[in-house]
Amino acid sequence: MELSFVPRAELKDREWDEEAKLWDRPKIDREILQELNRRSTSEGMLRLVVHTALILATAWLTVLAWRYSLPFAVVPFLFYAFLVGFLNGIEHEMRHLIVFSRRLDWFSDAVYFLIHLLWKFGSRNQRVSHRIHHRYTMVWGVDPETDFPETISRRWVRKVLLGLLVTVLTLGIPSFFKMLWDLIQRSRGRLNPKIKAHCDAGDLKFIRRESVVILVVNVVAFAGLVWWQRWDLILLLMLGPQVGLAIAAFWHLTEHIGMMFNSNDYRFCTRGVKVMWFVKFLYGGLDEHVEHHLFPAVPSRNLTRLREALDYPIPERQNVIKCWREILAIARHKEKQPADEFVPRM
Repeated sequence: MELSFVPRAELKDREWDEEAKLWDRPKIDREILQELNRRSTSEGMLRLVVHTALILATAWLTVLAWRYSLPFAVVPFLFYAFLVGFLNGIEHEMRHLIVFSRRLDWFSDAVYFLIHLLWKFGSRNQRVSHRIHHRYTMVWGVDPETDFPETISRRWVRKVLLGLLVTVLTLGIPSFFKMLWDLIQRSRGRLNPKIKAHCDAGDLKFIRRESVVILVVNVVAFAGLVWWQRWDLILLLMLGPQVGLAIAAFWHLTEHIGMMFNSNDYRFCTRGVKVMWFVKFLYGGLDEHVEHHLFPAVPSRNLTRLREALDYPIPERQNVIKCWREILAIARHKEKQPADEFVPRM
């Protein structure tokens, strides 16, 4: 794979200025941007209803297949897990509150919480984390969502991929208990220091209370399902989301790994991924990731139009396999020349 690298010393104009904290963004007509920022309740509801229906259908197929033979349940379960993991698409837009009209923000927050209840995460913790991520994308030591080694290696990349595979093969059991432990820690006020540093008193209080609620609901549900010996529902509700998140992470992790730390140009620190139409329907604009970072208030349905409206070269997106091949090639070069930076083709 032919990639372009240059010494970091030659990228002074791409360096992050800690004092100015300004990003190199292209200019766009204000009226055009306002039009692109417009939300669509009907489009959001369609995505939510179709996605939910597919999840329920594959869950039903999994339970039905389980009654006949356990091996028959593998395929519908994996598809179910894939769909639950890819709730990340619409959940991500709900973090930004750009799916439904403003008068339905309450509904957006309710669905956003239910997704986190299923995932065993935390809605406010994730929203604060993501606010930092957009303000300080790939700024070393600040961005909690790109907590990668400053210089990646092929060994580290393979370890990440192996971790995803292990989560799937172990049915998410270790991940499930890790998520419960993380909830216990957050309920005690022990947050990721990078996130906690940007939380006000209201955030901290909300995160602690929400973590308790999510923890209690999941523990009680798990205990009840064990009592009633509903192993099929334990697989779907307790373990399936963890498997699905690992599957979805195979796509999502390509967004920033291997890109340049401490850059003021989103094209240098962010990567898009090319996906087929069905995955794109679920992805919620995360595939057009550079465009999303440039103007995060633009809903996913308008990101292609945004790119067409910009007089600004954006690197061409590649499929997920080519993205990981690129990441491994970057790691290989970094092992030999750690002072070089990958420069994407514009």
